[in-house]
Amino acid sequence: MEIVNVLAIMLSPVIAVLITMFLQSRKDKKNAKMNIFITLMSTRNRAPSEEIVRALNMIDVIFSKDKNIRRLWSEYFGMLSNEGLSNPVGWKQREQKNLEMITAIAKNIGYKNEITSLDVDKVYYPVGLQNQLDNASEILNELKRVLKETKALSIIPLEGKRS
Repeated sequence: MEIVNVLAIMLSPVIAVLITMFLQSRKDKKNAKMNIFITLMSTRNRAPSEEIVRALNMIDVIFSKDKNIRRLWSEYFGMLSNEGLSNPVGWKQREQKNLEMITAIAKNIGYKNEITSLDVDKVYYPVGLQNQLDNASEILNELKRVLKETKALSIIPLEGKRS
C-alpha cells in the first residue's frame, strides 16, 4: 500500500504536466485554426494581401488532418494559379471556391450550423472605402508616371531660409 502511495505522489506532478502540455497543444491548434478563419473571413472581399497569402499558405499545416479543407484549398490554389480564370467568370468561380473553403473551415472549428455559406457570402464593404482605395491607387499611379518621365529634379534653395 505504501508503494502505491509513493508512486502516486511521485507520478502525480508528471501526469499533471503531461495533461497540461496536451491541453495547451490542443488550445494552440484551435487558436491557429481560428486565426486563419478570422483572417480569411474578414478579408474575403479584398484583393490578395500579405496577410491573406500568409493565412492561405498555412492551411496545409494547420488543417493537415482535414482532407476536405486541404482538397478545397488545393482546388482554390489551382484556380488562383490559372491565368485562364482572370476574367469575370473566372473571378466568380474563384470567389465561390474561396467561400466554400471558408465555410468548411468554419465547420471544422466548431461553427457547425451557426455559420453557413450564406453567412460567408454576406459581405459589407462601403462604397466610400472602395473610393478611397481607388483614389489612392490613382494618385500612386500618377506619381509613378511623373517620376518615370522626370529626367532630373532641380533643387533651388529658398533665400533667407536656413535649415
